[in-house]
Amino acid sequence: MTATPFSYLDNQRLTLASGSLLPAAQSLLQLSADTLLLAELAPAATTEQLLQAAEQAYLAGYEQHASTEFELKGLAFAGIGDPLLYLEVLSKVIPAFKRQRHGVPVTLVTYGLVAPGGAVALCQQLLALEVERLEVYLPASNPPAYQQAVKPSQCGFSELCQFVHVASEVGLQVSCFAFAPVKQQSELRTLAKELGAREFIVKTPASV
Repeated sequence: MTATPFSYLDNQRLTLASGSLLPAAQSLLQLSADTLLLAELAPAATTEQLLQAAEQAYLAGYEQHASTEFELKGLAFAGIGDPLLYLEVLSKVIPAFKRQRHGVPVTLVTYGLVAPGGAVALCQQLLALEVERLEVYLPASNPPAYQQAVKPSQCGFSELCQFVHVASEVGLQVSCFAFAPVKQQSELRTLAKELGAREFIVKTPASV
């Protein structure tokens, strides 16, 4: 299948692009060094454009190889911006998508920089939208290193950790990840597990 300005394949998983708003200095696509994809994506899309991009992918044969629901890679939201900053868009796209594609898992790839006072309500909203999975960027195991790596414009290391914990507690399937090369990988894996994440993943550059 061919990519559109609003969708692309990430490790053979269909991904829809969130707009361009970010809670940090760079997008996760920039950190992944996928400059080609970054240049091809549109900075924003309407609900209709995102749904059309998803439907085009399925009509082109996306996930035909999956024989059971457990093999479905499903749909992810990532791209230039952070999907947690686009809940209004997600609240329209995800229910419409789920009505057409029953049982397909939905994942958000995010910085997870959420104010503590809003973490529980946000996670409950994600559950109500039938979001199953979160992939949360965790490149450092302490506040100074995290600040240097992410340069957050809102919240920080403490809020990230609390969000991962809350999301795991309410029933979302949370994975933490960082891009290779990763320093202190064992410490990051331990931290992710302590916060309630199911796993810590090291992703190769240019693969978000």
